[in-house]
Amino acid sequence: MFEKNLQDMVKDIRSLSHNKVALDHYVSSELQNIKTELKKNETRIKSSAVSKLTYLKMLGYDTSRAAFHIIEVMSIQRFKYKRVGYLAAAQVFPQNTDLILLCTNLLKKDLHSKHTFAVGTVVNCVANIMDFDLARDLLDDLTSVMTSSKPYLRKKAVLVLYKVFEKYPQCIPLVFDNLKKKLVDNDVSVVCCTINVVCELAAKRPRKYVSLVPCLFTILETSQNNWMLIKIVKLLVTLMPEEPRLAKKTLPQLCNIIQTTPAKSLMYECIHAVSTAIAQTISLKIVNVEDVLPYIKICSEKLKLFLEDRDQNLKYLGLVGFSSMMQFSKSI
Repeated sequence: MFEKNLQDMVKDIRSLSHNKVALDHYVSSELQNIKTELKKNETRIKSSAVSKLTYLKMLGYDTSRAAFHIIEVMSIQRFKYKRVGYLAAAQVFPQNTDLILLCTNLLKKDLHSKHTFAVGTVVNCVANIMDFDLARDLLDDLTSVMTSSKPYLRKKAVLVLYKVFEKYPQCIPLVFDNLKKKLVDNDVSVVCCTINVVCELAAKRPRKYVSLVPCLFTILETSQNNWMLIKIVKLLVTLMPEEPRLAKKTLPQLCNIIQTTPAKSLMYECIHAVSTAIAQTISLKIVNVEDVLPYIKICSEKLKLFLEDRDQNLKYLGLVGFSSMMQFSKSI
């Protein structure tokens, strides 16, 4: 019997997309064929059947009955097939937590695989199916992946930690030092991922991340990555209310970036941060008014360039920037 692969099925479904009755009949027939294919012992056929189920799941059809066959494909040693199983698991397992418990040992085993991309595939899947039990059981394994010699794996492990922290917040103190070390990683992509995770966490509980300020300042002074600098500036603004001295300390470096960067996006974020810092230092009487006037002048001159630009978006940002600065002008 001729066995349709995923590409054949996708073409057929697209050709029937205008006729719902015919499409439903076709999908029903295909599900029966796939059910038969899943019972076969040939790895290639079973993997192809799971890939077709994954596509049908993405279209909204119920494929949960094939969950045990998905675990079988996940456990195949050859990466070509294992990847198919993990992609299917990411689609099907979030609706059935019992299935996640059944494959916990397999996940732990594959997280220590010597195949780099196999580990990456597992991390991707774990991020989509994470629950409290899985976060608790895989914490040590994911922490181990963070120490990998390969930046590809370190950054994936750092990113999935955010999902772990969401489901299992009690573990944050246990891995905080490991996360902090990634801020000084020798690969910029790992540092970027770490900053992204810290930004999300600090938005909820900023006080817990004040201790990271020295590392953040080092990055602010040395990095040439505009995206990362924007994230750092936003993170510092988030931390300012928790540490009164931080606003005063950041002003010189932020103004230096404003005067030297050609990136309008970074410049605007720094201007916004300076406005916030000035407002805080004045309200707390940390500095005299005369001390902040040079900073206000620098920001005003740059915002004027925004207003004079032909780009309407930049004009709008200029107006928003001036409006922000005027919030504290009455106290000066």
